Amino acid sequence: MNMLRILVWVGIGFLAWGCAWFVRETPPEWIMAPHQSYPVERYLTGIGEAESREQAEKRAYGAVARVFSAQVNTQSMDHETYSIQESEAGSQTRRNLQLDQRTQVTTSKVLENVKILDFWYQPSTRHFWALAGLDRQQAEKGILERLKEWDTKIENMIHQGRTHPQKIQRIRGYKEAMTLLADRDALNNDLRVIRNSGDSLPPSYRIPQIQREFMDFVAKNLVISVDIEGENRDDMERAILEGLKQEGLLGRRPADATSSEMADLAIVGQGRFWTVDLPDPLFKYVRWCGDIDIYENPSHRLIGVISETGREGHVTEKEARIRAGKIMQEVISKEIARLLTRTVFSVEPDSTQSQRVPNACSR
Repeated sequence: MNMLRILVWVGIGFLAWGCAWFVRETPPEWIMAPHQSYPVERYLTGIGEAESREQAEKRAYGAVARVFSAQVNTQSMDHETYSIQESEAGSQTRRNLQLDQRTQVTTSKVLENVKILDFWYQPSTRHFWALAGLDRQQAEKGILERLKEWDTKIENMIHQGRTHPQKIQRIRGYKEAMTLLADRDALNNDLRVIRNSGDSLPPSYRIPQIQREFMDFVAKNLVISVDIEGENRDDMERAILEGLKQEGLLGRRPADATSSEMADLAIVGQGRFWTVDLPDPLFKYVRWCGDIDIYENPSHRLIGVISETGREGHVTEKEARIRAGKIMQEVISKEIARLLTRTVFSVEPDSTQSQRVPNACSR
């Protein structure tokens, strides 16, 4: 009798375990049709499956990120290109504004709001399933708040560019406004994806419009003098001016092209060459150096120091000198344009750029 009872209870136990196992093996509705449980109008979802819960959640997050990023890319161009017509010499300057990095930054910010919405474990396969989702309403609210903050900053920077009494500060205002507008455009693309309507929040200003204002101001008001001593001084000065032009920073030259006192920005320095005696039977070598100081007037404040050197070789000393001259022009002109663009004309200039460094030509 006791044995019979034991067998009955064992049978009941197996039956209960089997029913429970069957119930647990039935996938939840969100796996088969996630959009029914979490409507697409409210959520952007992704599912992850793995042998561990942690890995399943990571894959779910990744699924949302891939979907969101793909939709952002379809809403925006990877590169925004605008053309600026220059009146001088009938030339045309084309400036490409890379948006890839900005898109990644804004997208990462939005994806910080992704949450795990649901979870399921499948005993027979010992796999974990996770459902991640981005709440569209919450994400839209956050984006709109950030757009409002950026619009205020953009308005302030444009006001600075149009009205500040100091020319350099006006340039900084214009350049910062264009940077913020590019960042805003990337965030606006995220808003299009988050909103089911696909609508965005148009900016009050466009980059080409502000770029044109900036270029006109620089061309009419910024006075730049270039005075380089040494061999090939004319070629060096032309290379420096061409580098500034490519960055949209070619202003007027003073009546006396080398008069630093009359200029808003004075670029002064020297370039030298000398033969290097090396035990090479095939090549002749020439070393070059360039030392450049950049001053801001009327204070005559030192705002940038560039000191570069290098060595070039060729089968003849003449050809080596020609090559050294070309390399020196390229390096120095790019460094001047880079320094002015990234430090002097930035909203928060890097003071370390103006610290005195050892002169390359005295080494």
